[in-house]
Amino acid sequence: MALRAALNDVDLEFKCVECNHTFVRKGSWFKVISTFKCQACGVMRRLGYAEKVTLFEKHSASFRS
Repeated sequence: MALRAALNDVDLEFKCVECNHTFVRKGSWFKVISTFKCQACGVMRRLGYAEKVTLFEKHSASFRS
């Protein structure tokens, strides 16, 4: 599955697996990053393509283009 372009400007929620902190970024941000630092716990985390697909699929279910 490709990462839907329709979600580029949509706010997507993601939870840190270390501390469960929820943060919101645009779909375009998730498309281009490969690593990020959690604002709450400071852990550097890799976000691979498979996880991005899962994230976009989750939000695609509630988004109608």
